[in-house]
Amino acid sequence: MTVTAETAAARERPVPGIVRPARVLLRDGSPALVAQLGPEDTTALLTLHESLTDRDRYLRFATLHPTDLEAYLERTLAPTSGARTLGARVRSCLIGAVQLIPTGGDAAEVAAVVDPRWRHEGVATVLLEELAGLARRMGVQRLLAQVLAENGPMMRVLTDLGLPLSISREGAELQVEVVLHSDDRYETASEDRHRHAAAASLDAVLHPRTVAVVGAGRSETSIGRAVLRSLRAAGFPGAVYAVNPGATEIEGVASSPSVGALPEPVDLAVVCVPVAAVERVVEQCGERGVRALLILTGGLAAVPGLGERVRELIDRHAMRMVGPNSVGVATPAAQLDATFAGAALRAGDLGLVAQSGGVVIAAVAAWQRLGLGLSAMVAVGDAHDIGARDVLAWFDEDPGTALVVLYAESEPDLRGLVRTAAHLAGRVPVLALEPGISPAGARAAASHTARAATPRAIREAAYAAAGIQTVPDLTTLAATVGLLRGQPLPRAGTVVVLTNVGGGGVLAADACAAAGLPLQPLSAVLQGGLRALLPPLASTGNPVDTGAAVPAEVFAATLARLLDEPTVSAVMTVTAPTGVSDPGPGVAAAAAAHAARGGATPVIDVRLTQAPAVERRELPGAPEGRFLTAVSEPVPAARALAAATRRTAWLNRPTTATTPPPGVDVLAARTVVTGVLARVPLGDWLLPEEVRSVCAAAGIPMVATSWAPSAAEAAAAATWLGTPVAVKGHVRGVVHKADAGLLRLPVNSAAEVAHVVGEWADRAGPDWLGAVVQPMIALGDELLVGAVRDAAAGAVVALGPGGRAADALGHRVHRLAPLRAADAEAMLADSGLFNTPHGGSLDHRGIVDCLQRMAWLADAVPEVVEAEINPLVATPGSCRALDVRVRVAAVES
Repeated sequence: MTVTAETAAARERPVPGIVRPARVLLRDGSPALVAQLGPEDTTALLTLHESLTDRDRYLRFATLHPTDLEAYLERTLAPTSGARTLGARVRSCLIGAVQLIPTGGDAAEVAAVVDPRWRHEGVATVLLEELAGLARRMGVQRLLAQVLAENGPMMRVLTDLGLPLSISREGAELQVEVVLHSDDRYETASEDRHRHAAAASLDAVLHPRTVAVVGAGRSETSIGRAVLRSLRAAGFPGAVYAVNPGATEIEGVASSPSVGALPEPVDLAVVCVPVAAVERVVEQCGERGVRALLILTGGLAAVPGLGERVRELIDRHAMRMVGPNSVGVATPAAQLDATFAGAALRAGDLGLVAQSGGVVIAAVAAWQRLGLGLSAMVAVGDAHDIGARDVLAWFDEDPGTALVVLYAESEPDLRGLVRTAAHLAGRVPVLALEPGISPAGARAAASHTARAATPRAIREAAYAAAGIQTVPDLTTLAATVGLLRGQPLPRAGTVVVLTNVGGGGVLAADACAAAGLPLQPLSAVLQGGLRALLPPLASTGNPVDTGAAVPAEVFAATLARLLDEPTVSAVMTVTAPTGVSDPGPGVAAAAAAHAARGGATPVIDVRLTQAPAVERRELPGAPEGRFLTAVSEPVPAARALAAATRRTAWLNRPTTATTPPPGVDVLAARTVVTGVLARVPLGDWLLPEEVRSVCAAAGIPMVATSWAPSAAEAAAAATWLGTPVAVKGHVRGVVHKADAGLLRLPVNSAAEVAHVVGEWADRAGPDWLGAVVQPMIALGDELLVGAVRDAAAGAVVALGPGGRAADALGHRVHRLAPLRAADAEAMLADSGLFNTPHGGSLDHRGIVDCLQRMAWLADAVPEVVEAEINPLVATPGSCRALDVRVRVAAVES
């Protein structure tokens, strides 16, 4: 059907506000808005159906054709129908819709329709992904579709979705059932779709054919004029325009009075106008057909509602946006430099995405001193649209990127970033410069677990899962980039410090230990070989101290012997010239010879007297790209080696699929949670009986527990369990019972139990809920195992010391849920609680199992926002949960 002006206008209705629209990316990178449709969308949806070809209409309605399509759409779009319809719009035009019609129980029928002009852009897939989330919130677990066997496109959509499905045939029809239980296959398929679409959407940003600079001033200090100079200096091959109503030419570039007056639509508009003009300029860009915006202007947050209005405009006009408050973007190999950084950018293979312009300028300058350049750089600024995850997707699709650096002060979709970064890290190293996060970022929460899940702890858990190696400062960042680009990764074994100055060796050993790389003693055979090379007074332990007078060639021979030793993972040389010798040249000579022989042991050189903090030393005769990174002090060198070592460990980690622990019952857990939310719609802490049911569903081993609302029932429970017992009072609003005087143990008789509980109940009055009575158990080590749901990262699991030491001793280890057994084992190792003979004797298998079950519960039941076992009592033969708390809340749509 030909789309007339009237029918097009009917489909260009504003997106209804039944649910907040979700922004998605189609296969070609086009942004689309997905929202629930209502009665006011009947005409647009009818027009969409009428745009189908005869063949498409046959495939859509061959199994069930309504005699009156308009009446059918009105009926199913009515709020009282029970059906739900989601629509996708691009530039306000409805291009696709999916419909969900509940059929009873946990099932619903589903059907899709897509504008033929958008058929190959993944519209149906993104709609079905959004519909699956809506269906789960409605309690639907199975989607049913009747599809003609000849309808290959629809079958590919359902199959490629990645969710489990079954297919049966009835004549010419296929009965398809899609189960809404996501697994690793679905996560992989969904991530692949997002990554390809996000990378495609940045084409107009990083490979534009035309650029306009809006707000280029005539002043020499104009930011827009600086951008024009950068574009010209980089030799940008496409058309460049300026927009300034007061000029006809700036920096040799023709200037138009407005965006609307540009001679052609442009791919990228660089916006550097005063903040008061930003909204108007963004709207003009959308109306002119601009594909992407780069907003350098800052200060939008100071104008109430401006940021939200700008986001609405880019959504309406299907534009992508970098910024605001950005320093620019660059792709040097494509001769694009749309920045006002001032310095020429060298082309190379390093990718950089950062929220801070200062970090961009400092990092790029340091890398250029190392002879390294950029594949692309995006300063995302305040990241109102394009964020770190999008740029990482671009780097993953770019074969010219060999290492990526990230600096993100905030990330609203940290879980999504983990998936994208983990795929990228499988190919290239990914480093992150740690943002400064003050203690003020600690959340105000009731449980120890939630209180300890600070933004920094959650970020560390996310980066660990993604294979992102963090560094604390710009000097370490430069050293790590140089090490990873110029040397192989460390293998298993010990780091060795080789020095000609004893004090430098001590500093290096301390720095390695602080970085998590304690030096191990060298074997007797290796020490014997070193003694044959070195003077009698040299030390051949670790560090290896050659003495201050050793010639450069002897130092080189010693280094060569260490590099050839299979038990050595890496070598840090620490040298200073003396009045009788300078071993520095020997370091480069030995490293070059080792590389020329095909050796794979990395070296990092600490030159205590060099002026630059980090510099590059060439290795003559080594393979192309192999060089030595030299730093001026041991700490950044040790941190760089630690980052490289962590990358080796991450690449070698087990990659088995995550599977639910045996015996878990998600239906039983959800039944409890649903009951609680029916009683308290905003959520609350579960009562002990509810906690016991949830723990049973998760298979968490609890100590026998009796719930007693009254003193008499508590005494009866004590008689049944046998004294002595522990008694815990539950009062509305009190989470930490011991601090409130609501824990008594041991209680040696039923009469004493009744007396204690009676006193508590009288004191609490109407806030009294009841008491828990438990048997006394054998002493053991008290641990804390908990989980918290973070808005950006999802379910996060914690392990640390429990009981009274929960907030006083040790550090808490956090990981994203769900957990593989290897992930849980790594948590035990990183906690430092199990590295002694006593810690090693505890029930590791039971603790790992408990961690996995807690992670499963938090991941499988998103209404669980806090859960904590404190303490989990561990002995050599068992571990049991003594006190468990769970808080639930309704999941936001």
